[in-house]
Amino acid sequence: MKREVAAWQLDIFGEATPVLVVPPKPDPLPDPQHWSPTVREAMVDALISLGRDSRRGDSMPESLMDCATMLSERLRNVRVDVDDYRATLGWIMGYWGGALPYDHVCSVNGIDPDTLRQVILDTPLLARDLEEVRRICFGSLL
Repeated sequence: MKREVAAWQLDIFGEATPVLVVPPKPDPLPDPQHWSPTVREAMVDALISLGRDSRRGDSMPESLMDCATMLSERLRNVRVDVDDYRATLGWIMGYWGGALPYDHVCSVNGIDPDTLRQVILDTPLLARDLEEVRRICFGSLL
């Protein structure tokens, strides 16, 4: 990677130091449309295992643990990424399927999909956030 001098900065003693511009690193993977079939299959397998498997070896998939962690952080007033949070609420409630649908992840692991849904509906803060997601996704007649 070649660095280019964008400017020179002078300090109070008259010494000049270069201000360098570092070019951005190239994307490690090309656009998915250019992937070979074997790379595409490997990425699909990795995505499915990420959504359905557990790092701890128990029956709780990481995708559901991440959802529960995000809901917990929201309830404890810990800053969460708003877009991820809204996408998570929509995924749990079935507004969109994502890479793997929520119901599929739950059914493969023998987990009742209504558990997290009921927590969201029964908790006033989460229910209010869900209503905001509904308005954003589906609009309102009012």
